[in-house]
Amino acid sequence: MRKNRAKIAIAITTMAIVLTATSCLKMGNLLNFKLGMQTKSFDVTIPVTSDTGMMFVGPVAAIYNVDSFIRASTAGQLGAANIQSVKLSSVVLTINNANAVNNFQNFEFVDLSFLSNTNGTPYTMSIANNPDSYASTLSLPVDTTVEMSSYLGNQFTYKVHGRLRRATTQELDCTVNVTFSLTVKG
Repeated sequence: MRKNRAKIAIAITTMAIVLTATSCLKMGNLLNFKLGMQTKSFDVTIPVTSDTGMMFVGPVAAIYNVDSFIRASTAGQLGAANIQSVKLSSVVLTINNANAVNNFQNFEFVDLSFLSNTNGTPYTMSIANNPDSYASTLSLPVDTTVEMSSYLGNQFTYKVHGRLRRATTQELDCTVNVTFSLTVKG
């Protein structure tokens, strides 16, 4: 009788250990985060331009530690190796010293391209028919369905380019913010 009780106790203990280990593994696989990540915003100066031709600014390099961002956002549970998906969320340009004569209304079209240390092919977002109305902020249309994980490195290089419809009379101090949506899973 004692041998049977001992065998039953060992069997129950073994099952409890197996179930606990299996549950822990399943819980680890359930870690799933959607994170909004803004790479380091950067400033560019758009020079005074007297003609209405093409205008180029850059390249501007920005360093951003994606792994540290993910670790900080997931209490150290996950890192860059756990990235499942990367999508572009927004690209916003802001002229910090805009006025009635010098703002995004001066631009017929604007585009921004970037590449990274992991993907050297420029990815470009454009606004082709920028409205002829005052604006100090410009949101470029982005395709939020394109998988961008190949661009996720730790150094990003940006270029701004456009065509003026009217000349500018002062340097324009512009801040650029690029935001990504990351899905990380453990």
